[in-house]
Amino acid sequence: MARSKIVTVNEKNIIIREKRIGELETLVKELFPESKGKLSEIDLNELLGNVNFSLLYDKLPKIFPELTKDDMKNAYMSELEAILGAFVDVNFRGFKRLLQPLMSISQMILTQTGLARK
Repeated sequence: MARSKIVTVNEKNIIIREKRIGELETLVKELFPESKGKLSEIDLNELLGNVNFSLLYDKLPKIFPELTKDDMKNAYMSELEAILGAFVDVNFRGFKRLLQPLMSISQMILTQTGLARK
């Protein structure tokens, strides 16, 4: 069963529903055409270097179609943080759970082989 959460933004209750893998891939392609749907191809340094309000007005409504530009203008940053956090939690919870043990294992291997940073 798909996960979901409800988040309030600008007095609107937005239901965040888990997306299928293909839907996430399509969303990544739409938001970041240069990535061709691959998360690894998104240049986070470039993205963060280009953070501005138009990014909020243009990209967030693609993820959350219920939100308009006016909703974005009248939202608190804490509301945007909550909705993005809910999106990540609903869609990538399992990935986040897997990533932590994998990082621990890789750190242990690096430490045992003497390759870890000192």
